[in-house]
Amino acid sequence: MNLNKHALSKLFISETAIMLFLVFLAVGCGKNYEAFNTDPTRLTSLSPDDVKGLFPNTLYRGMYATEDAQGDYQYSQGMFADLYSQYFATSATFDQTDRYVIVQDWVQNQWYATYIAAMPGLLTILKETGKPESITLNAIARIWKVFVLHRTTDYFGPIPYSKIGLDSAAIAYDDQKDIYYDFFKQLSQAATDLQNNISNPSYGTQDIIFNGDNTRWLKFANTLRLRLALRISNVAPDKARQEAEAAITAGVMTDVSQDAYLSVSALNINGFNRQAGWNEFRMSAAMESVLKGYNDPRLPKYFKPALATGEYAGARNGMNPAEIALPQNDYDHTSDVSEYLAPDNMTTTPMTVMHSAEAYFLRAEAALNGWEADGTPQALYEKGIEMALKSWKITDPLQISNYINSTTVPMAPGGYFSTPAMTDIPVKFSTDPQNQREQIITQKWLCLYPDGHEAWAEARRTNYPKLYARLHSDNPDLSNDKMIRRIPFVNFDRDKNGPAVKKAEKLLKGPDNIATSLWWDVH
Repeated sequence: MNLNKHALSKLFISETAIMLFLVFLAVGCGKNYEAFNTDPTRLTSLSPDDVKGLFPNTLYRGMYATEDAQGDYQYSQGMFADLYSQYFATSATFDQTDRYVIVQDWVQNQWYATYIAAMPGLLTILKETGKPESITLNAIARIWKVFVLHRTTDYFGPIPYSKIGLDSAAIAYDDQKDIYYDFFKQLSQAATDLQNNISNPSYGTQDIIFNGDNTRWLKFANTLRLRLALRISNVAPDKARQEAEAAITAGVMTDVSQDAYLSVSALNINGFNRQAGWNEFRMSAAMESVLKGYNDPRLPKYFKPALATGEYAGARNGMNPAEIALPQNDYDHTSDVSEYLAPDNMTTTPMTVMHSAEAYFLRAEAALNGWEADGTPQALYEKGIEMALKSWKITDPLQISNYINSTTVPMAPGGYFSTPAMTDIPVKFSTDPQNQREQIITQKWLCLYPDGHEAWAEARRTNYPKLYARLHSDNPDLSNDKMIRRIPFVNFDRDKNGPAVKKAEKLLKGPDNIATSLWWDVH
């Protein structure tokens, strides 16, 4: 691995806030656990502009977009969730994560990104905006806190949550059920506060997602609430229905104009695009099977043809080093990401936070469950596809209609491993409810790309899409034909917070390993 490849990261914060964040950064770079156990508001007093100046950094760090405080996208997500979702397969012989080996020195970067890079500033904002005149700032910060921490709990399960920020030498972990139930409380309250003060100013230009548009934050909050409601639908169906219907009634995202993207720049680059230049992953066979089989118009938007053949080709997940090195599977014979997602565009391609299309697929599944979703499963499914295509600038009505009504099915990639088709469902909505569920989740999987974090979570929850078994597992806790269920607790926190981690193990449904399911995962 080229150790110089991470030299591009910079901070995206206002000049006024720089001195405050230098303190946070110094703590983070030292990997000092107390960084997220100590109340950060003690560091200095802040003006309203200072508080707003902290917000861009909490957004950027919350998306693992920089490694200045060990929050690098590749080590936080690219080598884990993006592979486990089967958007990509490893093309680097040194990388064992695709064969279920959890490299602690890598995955702990997700922990740093959350608790050392993102949380101190976010806690400061929440502390400093507790007065009525700052209610919109507080509400939006609470929404973003849920977004950041739901990604973290969906990696590990129990995490530090309710005790974050206390002045303590140790910090307890919370049970995931309790965390999720508080997520719903926070989103409901924040949305109400925002709705009741919708015309009040918030972060303005310091908001690098919605540019100070409170209405879009409100719809984002309701859509996130809907996402989390479906997440718990197999373990707490009554609570899930209550939260989902409330979110839909309150108003979720409905149009591509409401899509959430994190703006980037020359100083604050797209973390996904940056890592794409390191030749360490390629299109997966699962993506090849579905995109090529469906003649999906997003194929050239997502990937580019292999250099050696001019054809789109994926690689199997879980290859061993000898298989990766075979000519059929090497860099030149498999598809890299498209130019839009490549390093040359890392200063201009925004990072996707959430698409409006996801809300339609969530509502389609809710309707399939018999919940009130303001539409039928088919109508919502088809509208979700339309929005998903439009998010990638595919707007021709005939092309959209032809895709929605297509009866073609995923193809068999074949190749060295004689890989069969991933599944046999068409895009055209089925009359069979079970097929309908698979279609909804499969199209949502395509829509979420390249957000492997959410795609992996939904694959664990639903067992869709019907992803391939890995070719090999090098982890004795899980065979190659089983899906990884979680990331074990990080050694970093065991060293600093050992007794709390030991207690957290008792909150799991099994041992602290990759085979133990999370609370909401009842596959």
